[in-house]
Amino acid sequence: MISIPSGPTLRIVVCLLLPTVPSGCATAPSADLTGFGRAASTLQTDTTTTFAEANRLTRSVEVDRFVRSGAIGLSERRFPAAVPPEVAAKWRGALGDLARYGNLLATLTGRGRGGVQTDAFRELGVQLNAGPTAAGLDPGVSAGFATLAGALVDLRAQSSARDILRRTDPEVRTLLIAMADAVGRSDSEGLRGTVASNWATALSVHQRAYAAAATEKADARQRQIVSDYLVGIDRRDAQLAALAGLRASLLGLADAHTAAANGSRRPFGEVLKDINDRLDRTEATYRAIEKAGDAR
Repeated sequence: MISIPSGPTLRIVVCLLLPTVPSGCATAPSADLTGFGRAASTLQTDTTTTFAEANRLTRSVEVDRFVRSGAIGLSERRFPAAVPPEVAAKWRGALGDLARYGNLLATLTGRGRGGVQTDAFRELGVQLNAGPTAAGLDPGVSAGFATLAGALVDLRAQSSARDILRRTDPEVRTLLIAMADAVGRSDSEGLRGTVASNWATALSVHQRAYAAAATEKADARQRQIVSDYLVGIDRRDAQLAALAGLRASLLGLADAHTAAANGSRRPFGEVLKDINDRLDRTEATYRAIEKAGDAR
């Protein structure tokens, strides 16, 4: 009697005999890896908006300082930005390089192109090593890019998406965490600390002005100062929340990459939705604050 295999054994036999392997015979489900690149690109937009707002604040503070100083020599250097243009450009470039990495990840959903894919990752590693992307950023970010570049260059001809993801995940995760830490773990660190400090200076101007107006019992002036002070608090809170959200998004992207390396089928969908939703909320908040300020 011929024994007919069943269960998993039958599935393996059928997959070996069929000339074209159906999707059900794959040894592991293909993950949707297209979201990493889209998330990194969206974070580029996020940082552009957040940094522009931070710079607008810093320069408004410097205007007050300059006017109070009585100086008569007007020059650009008297109004430094919280995030200098060259640093903002490097952040955009860094996220752009992560988006390029993500675009390569998206190609891993195809089958039978392991060697070609690995060559593309290696080439990206060579470019990251040669380029100045992370120069001038936080030392941890620079080190993270250097380590990721080395990992990409050293990739062997992997045959599966999972192999490549597992090999690069420690470096990608370390880099994203370093970028998150450069934004700041609290309102006293990193870019968040810089913005919070600038806001403290800006709000102290209103506090001193109110004290003077109160001494003079100038009710109308006092009301206007209080109104401006409250608008400033709203703007401060919105900017610090936006920066905290940027940090959370970077950490979420790191977790999503690790989930993909561990076999999650749709690792990036949720983090991409969170980033888009937060960006929409941030922009809506800024518009509402500006509108409220104009109405006062």
